[in-house]
Amino acid sequence: MIQFFNTERGVYILLTLTAILWGGNAVAAKYTVGELSPVTTAFLRFAAVSVILILLAFYIEGRKCLPRREQLPGIIALGITGIALFNFLIYSGVKLSTATNMSLLNAVGPVTTACLAALLLNERLTFRQLAGVAISFFGVIVVVANGSLAVLTGLSFNIGDIMLALAQVSWAVYSVIGRKVMRTMSALAATAWASAVGALILFAIARMEGFNGAIALSFFGWVSMAYMVLGSGCLAFFWWNHGVSVLGPHRAAIFMNIVPVAGTILAVLLVNEAVSWQQIAGAMLIISGVYLTTQNSG
Repeated sequence: MIQFFNTERGVYILLTLTAILWGGNAVAAKYTVGELSPVTTAFLRFAAVSVILILLAFYIEGRKCLPRREQLPGIIALGITGIALFNFLIYSGVKLSTATNMSLLNAVGPVTTACLAALLLNERLTFRQLAGVAISFFGVIVVVANGSLAVLTGLSFNIGDIMLALAQVSWAVYSVIGRKVMRTMSALAATAWASAVGALILFAIARMEGFNGAIALSFFGWVSMAYMVLGSGCLAFFWWNHGVSVLGPHRAAIFMNIVPVAGTILAVLLVNEAVSWQQIAGAMLIISGVYLTTQNSG
């Protein structure tokens, strides 16, 4: 069974589950960030994630999980780009932006990652895979705009949107660096130590915002935090890094477009939000694009 998840088909399953977990993260975060500041929430989340994954890495790999001196720059870069900077930009940007703009700008991530992977890792997409990226991107636009051109033409952009766009660049850099780091280190160890670095940086930012160590969460706040630590934290980030190590960042990135679809479905199931036929059509486009992008032949 473990070997199956090292195959491409197995990794596709893990990345799909990752997207579903991240889709549910928005629903869970709704409770937590209403009771704690966003940066404090991110710090607590990744502090717990790093402790759990470091202990697990030691249990499975022993002292082999300890990073060597030459691996430290890559791990620090992962912690800065994918944990600290990405979360800071996302949480800060969404305060000044809208959910529509955030979803639309998130769709730029796979394209950005594919371009960086081609530039820095010499990883090329076939024509079929490029078509899949384009179709999936169009599907995200349909979901975000709900089939209405007026929504897109009425978009306005501000400093928050710039932060959200930079967050996608940060995530793309994280994915590309991760590909290199995980050539000499397991995905589990890389995720664990990068989370620890990111948590330390987020703690410094939280302290500057006035965090004094007090954690006042309701029952639902703690349940949400547990999900964000175990589900969309430990499992999702480990599976993502494993997927990047097997497929490369450009093919893994396309699964990010499933996140808004998963978020919409979970919102319908858990919060009783309505879903339109336009959103269903957009979801089908996204799934079709993901399928094309994961095919090797061109």
